[in-house]
Amino acid sequence: MTSWTRYIGCAAFAAFLLTGCGTTADENADQPQENSVNEENEGNSSHGDNGNNGNNNKVRLMEQNLQYISNGKAIEKTAFLKRSDNQPFSLYVLQQFKLSAEEPGKDIVFLTEDDSIYMRIELLTADVNWDEVKKNVQTQLKSLSDTIVDPALDVENGMGFEVKSGDDVITSILLKDEKAPVRLTMFTKKDKDYRDAFLQMAKTLMKG
Repeated sequence: MTSWTRYIGCAAFAAFLLTGCGTTADENADQPQENSVNEENEGNSSHGDNGNNGNNNKVRLMEQNLQYISNGKAIEKTAFLKRSDNQPFSLYVLQQFKLSAEEPGKDIVFLTEDDSIYMRIELLTADVNWDEVKKNVQTQLKSLSDTIVDPALDVENGMGFEVKSGDDVITSILLKDEKAPVRLTMFTKKDKDYRDAFLQMAKTLMKG
């Protein structure tokens, strides 16, 4: 990974989390898990779960198809249900990606053929101060570029910020689900636009 990804990762970790150990590989990332998973999440809602939002005991199928846009092309591929062993959540991961723990309180979903293309997932507390998070995100992005733009992604109940540095594109998304607030940081490239793929996976995230 490039120096700017290390910098922004360290800065985010210092701002929100305790120090901890490094990346742990997801040994089962390329294999389907059980046929279904019961999610006991005490009423926590998801960012997208086949219409099951709001149920206490949710049964999630082993796989589902996800549609996304990449470099202007509409794509549909199968995603498999994966559960983090680092943070209390599960989500559907497209078959060309893997879910892995990065640090305590941080997971990543990375492109298997190029691990410089990835999304960092950080669950936030229910009482998160969004103004502080927004300020922190903007400060970090301004260290890479003075020009912060809207990423023009379909972000419901949230906000997005984006900068470009050469061919690198860094996108921060804040999903303001009151039961499962999430901060996403995407590292992509101009010719490898997987931002919508990452977002569609993140929308299936369910806490619990």
